[in-house]
Amino acid sequence: MALKEPLRYSEILSPRNLIYLKSCEGYYQTAPLVIAISHRNQPELLIRALKSALQQSLIKRRVAQIVILDDQSDCLWLKGLEDDVLHHPSITILEANCGSPSKSRNMILDWADTQDNISWVARLDADDEFFCSKSLEALYIKTQNEQIIAVVGSNALRKKRDILPDKNIASTEVLLNPNRLVPFVDGFCNGHQQQELPSCNLLLKTHSGIRYPDIRSAEDHWLLLRLLLLHADNVSVVPHPLYSIYSLDGKSTSANKSGGDWNSSRKKLAWVADKVQKIQLSKNKLLGFGMEGVVYRNKVHTIKEFYPWAMNDNEVSRLRAIMNNKSLPIPAGKWRKTDKGWSFVCTYIYDQNPGQFIHREKLIAFLEKLYRNQIVTLNIKRDNLMFTQTGELHYIDIGKDIQVLTTSYFLDVCARLYAIGILGYSDEEIVRRKSKHRPDEVLTNIPGFSKFYHNLIKSLHPVNSITCNSTKASELAANITLLIKACAQDARGFYQQIEHIVSHLSYPVRFKKKLILIDDYPGPFLRQHTKYDLESLLNQAAELKNNRIVDEILLAPNSPISIEETYQKWFGTGEVIHTHTSSNAPLYPHIWAFSRIDTRYVLQCDCDVLIGRKDLHHDFLHDMLNAIKPEPALCVGFNIPKATHEFSAYHGEPGQFAPEVRFGLLDMEKIKKVLPITNPVVSGQFQLTWHRSLQRFQHKSRFYTSLRGGDPDSFYIHPCNTDKSLLVSGIIRDLISQGLYPEHQNEKFDLVADAGWHYPKRSESVIFLMKGRFTPPGKYERCLKSLEKQGCQDFGLIVIDDASGVSHTWHYPKQLARFEGRYTLVRNNQHKGHIHNFLTAADELCGNPESLIIVLDQDDFLMQETIVEQLKNAKLKGHDLIQLPMFRPNKPLKLYRPDYENPRNKRGGNTWAHLRAFSKKLFDKIPLDYLQRSDGHWFDTATDYATMLPMAELAENPIFLDSGYAYWHEREAYSSQHKEKQKILLDEIMIKSSLLP
Repeated sequence: MALKEPLRYSEILSPRNLIYLKSCEGYYQTAPLVIAISHRNQPELLIRALKSALQQSLIKRRVAQIVILDDQSDCLWLKGLEDDVLHHPSITILEANCGSPSKSRNMILDWADTQDNISWVARLDADDEFFCSKSLEALYIKTQNEQIIAVVGSNALRKKRDILPDKNIASTEVLLNPNRLVPFVDGFCNGHQQQELPSCNLLLKTHSGIRYPDIRSAEDHWLLLRLLLLHADNVSVVPHPLYSIYSLDGKSTSANKSGGDWNSSRKKLAWVADKVQKIQLSKNKLLGFGMEGVVYRNKVHTIKEFYPWAMNDNEVSRLRAIMNNKSLPIPAGKWRKTDKGWSFVCTYIYDQNPGQFIHREKLIAFLEKLYRNQIVTLNIKRDNLMFTQTGELHYIDIGKDIQVLTTSYFLDVCARLYAIGILGYSDEEIVRRKSKHRPDEVLTNIPGFSKFYHNLIKSLHPVNSITCNSTKASELAANITLLIKACAQDARGFYQQIEHIVSHLSYPVRFKKKLILIDDYPGPFLRQHTKYDLESLLNQAAELKNNRIVDEILLAPNSPISIEETYQKWFGTGEVIHTHTSSNAPLYPHIWAFSRIDTRYVLQCDCDVLIGRKDLHHDFLHDMLNAIKPEPALCVGFNIPKATHEFSAYHGEPGQFAPEVRFGLLDMEKIKKVLPITNPVVSGQFQLTWHRSLQRFQHKSRFYTSLRGGDPDSFYIHPCNTDKSLLVSGIIRDLISQGLYPEHQNEKFDLVADAGWHYPKRSESVIFLMKGRFTPPGKYERCLKSLEKQGCQDFGLIVIDDASGVSHTWHYPKQLARFEGRYTLVRNNQHKGHIHNFLTAADELCGNPESLIIVLDQDDFLMQETIVEQLKNAKLKGHDLIQLPMFRPNKPLKLYRPDYENPRNKRGGNTWAHLRAFSKKLFDKIPLDYLQRSDGHWFDTATDYATMLPMAELAENPIFLDSGYAYWHEREAYSSQHKEKQKILLDEIMIKSSLLP
């Protein structure tokens, strides 16, 4: 049995999933200050830090409480805590999925903002400790006497077990004076002095909005620099007593020093400090600075000046290309390059930040603009969002986080914006983190997001709402009846044949009634060609009536009285009681049926005629009625295949043509006026059929006529009895119904069976394979509409319906007419299955080995108008297997990215997912037994896996193109029985030998 791919850590969009393991007790719950300790796998050091915290005077006075945040420790760290520490009433223990030291610290700050009684957060790392019992109190006293948002203290340094003589003493004269602060920062960042910014020694007010940047090293220095440069008037400094003992042997510090991040981050910090101070000293107004650049405003412009390492020429070229649309929800501006580097200059003025919530309509409008312009703004947080003067939501952080849209990026943006705007979450609650969970399962737990995202994607693709009325006739022919004649030897395939006739004759005008006349004559038959089965015929007729394909079944009564009365009306004699002519042709049932029709006109035909419609809009009844209205015309024959496309005038001299018994329109009102007519009697039976008798009458009258001619867009072909076995497959009937026939069939009533009947082959470079069965009309039209909207129309179509029946598919040529000359329609007479249809398309209908075949299920649709263009470009680059992202409305948050690296060991690695395109040459390489089960039968489910997995292994240059959702894949949920069967088949598929080279 094939095993599922093992779960692995990967970076996914994930909430922090905060959990309380323990809450503080009693008076500590109202303590206004919290000592914040975050850790991961540091149990021994944590014990030391906690003991120093519990010795603080503010803890003993119940002014402070302690919160420990564990960020996914692997070890059983709680068991290592002593009972008097673990159960101390001042301690709250939290667990969350944060992902980095900076994110853990921000988690505690976010948590503290939600606690009504907490006003201050004291920083203490798990590998540090308080210097003395009064350390925290000394800083806290400042908060009681001054209107400030932060207090900075001093610290000692520990190397291994030794406390070093050098101290980081917080100096008011240095830290709160920019003219001394900037050189001080430069000195320690560039290794010119030992003393550093005392950044770990911090007391921060809640609701300040100050957060640690998400970088690998020096994040605490960056935070303190921001405080000192932007809020110096609201910061206090306490040099003594020392606040903490800082460990120089921390795991993160050691890793960052060895990796170079430690030095790099500090050098950048010094450069930024100098840059910010220069702007503050200028006449420009400093608006803020981040990790990419500094933002300021002069009298006219808002300028973001990028740091030299944060922006280069290639990046600007990329941003220019994707930001050139005025409708984007970002500031419009110009890029400018000087010897200092790149800047972005705009005239926008924003003065309103979002609050805790964002109005849903404004949020959706923002996301829609991003999607339609194919860009994403990744750094979603409240500081980067502003409202314009007209109330539109804009993203103002111009920089590298503006990217070309992909499905993953867009889902991230939507989730983060929904979380902060609709749910009011903190900025960092939903960000990318390492996790073993499946991304869609995580996002599903965000309340209401799944439905929100589904509705958003659906609204962005209005093709969803397309309905189809192709099956509705535009008009009722109130004075015409359709009469179809049958006998017992017509039983084989009778249902499908009647369905074919009725469907193809009922548009654009439908009949008042549709009748089947069954001649129950037991035989022997004139020109008998098969075994007859009256019982089967009657059963099929009853089913046709039950399914409302026909309205009534007629059976002529065999009583001598009825026969005599009928013959008396037609031929002026009631002495004959035989139902058939002297040559054994049916007579009585037909003319009896005419007497049962209450409309003036009857379109009567044999049940074996094959109807061809080159144009379903052609109103053949209108043409025939116009021809029959003049007084001499008693009958108009249905047209036959013509060598011309031109209308042929209806014509016929008296007696030149017999009324078309196989297929023609009769004017019963005129015919009844000329009755009775002569019909010779031979040995007690009439000699002529009704139509030959009527032809003789017309000839003698020198007035009445039967006509032929008309528009070749509608025609019929009559199969000879010897050829009817060829119709069993349904291919000839399907071709004729589409108006397709070989040249040798021109001008012939009877089927030319050996003329070469086959479906048109396709040779386009790009061919869509549309398979389906009982596809709802609206979804079928939706699929075609998405193809019609493609900007590049250089493609062909192979459309295969797997025996849905003529009633369901008769109008398909009408809907496909928009692709005239570029499609091949196959409507199977019997259910064949996915693999058979694949082989039919690739082996028989695709005549170009270089063609790219794209699978497009009839109930799905393309979600972009550039799909063909993307596929053609990828094909030109030599890709033989191409996939694009799909959207599943029943699983809106799930992304399907194919993995072509040994996919058989990954349960297929999503190689089955739509949109799927492959070269015919690649499909031809699949060994046939890979499409078959162990018993030799074709796989009848899990066929996406059966076809795509071997091609993914055989492909020389596969690629996944992601510029947003490309394919809407909609299906009903599988039953438990289907899932169990599919599991068995998947196991069979996965255990086949890999085809990787």
